[in-house]
Formats: sequence, structure tokens, C-alpha cells
Amino acid sequence: MLLNKIVQPAILFSIIVLLFSCGETEEKKAAKEPVKNYNDPAVLFQETKKVLGNNAKAAYLGFYEDNSKDEIVAGIEIDTKEELGIKFALLRIKNNKLEKGYETGLLEGSFNSSYVKKIKFPSVAYELIYYNSQDYYMGSGGGEIFSYIFDFKIGKVYYAHLVIESKRISLFLSHNINDQEVKNFFINNFKKDYPAFTLVSQDFTLD
Repeated sequence: MLLNKIVQPAILFSIIVLLFSCGETEEKKAAKEPVKNYNDPAVLFQETKKVLGNNAKAAYLGFYEDNSKDEIVAGIEIDTKEELGIKFALLRIKNNKLEKGYETGLLEGSFNSSYVKKIKFPSVAYELIYYNSQDYYMGSGGGEIFSYIFDFKIGKVYYAHLVIESKRISLFLSHNINDQEVKNFFINNFKKDYPAFTLVSQDFTLD
């Protein structure tokens, strides 16, 4: 009985010391890990691919939820028998590592020949992402352009679809666009190259 009373506390003490040592080692390991420079495009893309894999095609550092905290928006392209298109995902920087936040659904588009940039409207304190497929879906007889604005703070995707068919040019804007700044941005951008387009209320697809 006396032996048991001595051995059991000794074992418990050993376990506590072991757990404390492991925790201390992890803390030291984290402290020694160099801070990643996400301002370096190579580091930014490399760390993004670690989270999202080889489908990640681009990464953009900016202020997407808060005007004082760096975050990353990644462009993802999927090309399989089951799925074809693009997605965008928000990655938050926490403790020197990336954590995935909001991700869009699958969208029409490709990162080949496309144009992507950060934009900012006066009415909001953070940045948004603008995507335009440009001439990827265009041919000699017409075609279509898919364009999006992503607001990651509120998890919204605004959509514009320009269709050129015969001599008719039509522009559809998604019905969730209630902000005049978003609407004007799409319209003004398309007017630069296609001033004669007609604004339509229903979206459609080319045959």
C-alpha cells in the first residue's frame, strides 16, 4: 500500500513534466519559425498552394475584410471531367500560417487571358477583387465575356455577362447588384470597348 502511494504520485508527476516539456518545445519551435514575408510574390504563391494545392493559379495580398489586416485572395482553376471553371477563396493569416475562409462556388471563367485586380470603392473601407475573362471566350464571329466583383467581407459575388451575337451586343447584370458603384463600375468598363451594348434583364447562354 505504501509503495502504491509513492509510485502513483511519481507517475502523475512524470506525466505532468512530460506534457509541460512538449508544450514548451512547441512554443520554442513556433518562436524560432521565421516570419513569412507575404509581400514577396513567390512566398505568397508558395504558401497559397500549400493550402489549396496545384489548382491555385494566383494570389493577391490585400485588405479584404478589414482595412488594417493583410489577407489573401486566391484564384483557383478546376478542369476535370466533372467540373470546369474558376473559384476564388479568402485566406486569413493567423500565427504565421494561412487559414481558408469564404470560398465562392464554381464560376464560368479561366485564368488564361483573363484580367484580375484589386479595386476599392469610396463607400467601403476594404478592398474587393475584380475579374474579367477578356477574350478567352471570344471568336471571330462573336462570343462572351464573364466578369465578377467579389466582396469577401459580406460573402457576395456580383456578376456581369456580355454577349456578342451577330450584330447585337447585350450586357446582363446580376440581380443582387443593389450598389450603384458596383453597377457603374461594370457598365463603365464595358463601355470602353463595347459602347453600343444593350442592357438586358435576363441572362442567357450562347449555343
